[in-house]
Amino acid sequence: MTAGMSFVCGLAADTLVETPDGPMEIRKVVGKQIPVFTRDATGRVRFRLMRDVVAQPAGSVWRVRLENGASFRAVPRQGIFLTTLECVALEDLRPGSLLCAAFFYPAGYRYETSTGEERLSQAGWQVESVEPAGEAELVTLRVLPEECFFVSAGVLLRSA
Repeated sequence: MTAGMSFVCGLAADTLVETPDGPMEIRKVVGKQIPVFTRDATGRVRFRLMRDVVAQPAGSVWRVRLENGASFRAVPRQGIFLTTLECVALEDLRPGSLLCAAFFYPAGYRYETSTGEERLSQAGWQVESVEPAGEAELVTLRVLPEECFFVSAGVLLRSA
């Protein structure tokens, strides 16, 4: 993680998070505790309880679009993990940034996409674009002890 950097956890309320039961819209679990996928210190994907899921007033969000076609919206200071496991603010991402993915082929592995295109794995998801996306209802949350969780776009975000 970047020393001295302050991050905020704030997702657009329509964001999908990854649970053992499949993707779930975060606004539907406000006030509840649910298991979500996370990555522990050894790099293993596990599930932990998401807690303190709280609706917040609408605020500014940015949209991140990934090479896999997925996208999500969050506050500009939302922490997001690169493949190096360095945490950066969403607003500091650039096209080409390589994000920590939930599941991926090893770096250098050649694979075929669902459209038949052959690709070389980079062991993460590449950012296609990141830009301001207006305002949205927001939700904050915590996942302990790892302080991170996967959104259904397939990337690892920092929790509060």
